[in-house]
Amino acid sequence: MVRVNDDQRLTQRAWYFTHIFADPKSADTVYMLNTGLFRSTDGGKTLNLLPAPHGDHHGFWIDPQNPNRMINSNDGGATISVDGGKNWSTQYNQPTAQFYHVAADNDFLYKVYGAQQDNSTIGIASRTDDGYVGRQHWFDAGGGESGYIAPDPRDSNIIYAGSGGGAVTRLDRRSNQEQDITVWPEDGAGHGVGDLKYRLGWTMPIVISPHDPNVNLHDRRERLQDNRRRQELDGD
Repeated sequence: MVRVNDDQRLTQRAWYFTHIFADPKSADTVYMLNTGLFRSTDGGKTLNLLPAPHGDHHGFWIDPQNPNRMINSNDGGATISVDGGKNWSTQYNQPTAQFYHVAADNDFLYKVYGAQQDNSTIGIASRTDDGYVGRQHWFDAGGGESGYIAPDPRDSNIIYAGSGGGAVTRLDRRSNQEQDITVWPEDGAGHGVGDLKYRLGWTMPIVISPHDPNVNLHDRRERLQDNRRRQELDGD
């Protein structure tokens, strides 16, 4: 076995990507999956990035009789190409999503909330008078792909949503304004653990107290800031 390519795009997330598929008709053509979808026609020496409509590719199928026909599955769903990867079908024709967590508000009729892997967060109607639930019945609830979502139990227009690295947002749907209320609102991307003030995980719980809804992450952040100010004053 000989290594013919050390392109880091192929090992970007090797612990759960890096699948290789051989073309059934061409010995020198291979497809390699990672955050991008790559094809090589010279046995892996050089790569071409295919224009697949989404990132993070996990599955691939090639028609053994006609290699121009292929199916790609990724974090956005599944798409089909019939011209060797030049063009792909849409992903908006399928109800596919990967949710970390699901929540509901107290409205009648209630709405359902969730954060999608590599897509937006969603608040969506559980039922409508239109006889169906469609794209017009959902909205971005704030936060990001890995977060918990917690609608205020007293007012579903106020929505708290998390994301990776401890990020938290507060969305007011009346004004459609979103506020960053992260405990320590500093981007830690690219920094080692020693540089971070708080070690906040990829996905962290957001809970509003069922006993006192005034106790929530936003209030906790304010109290933390007040405590820090008092400690600084005491230190002086």
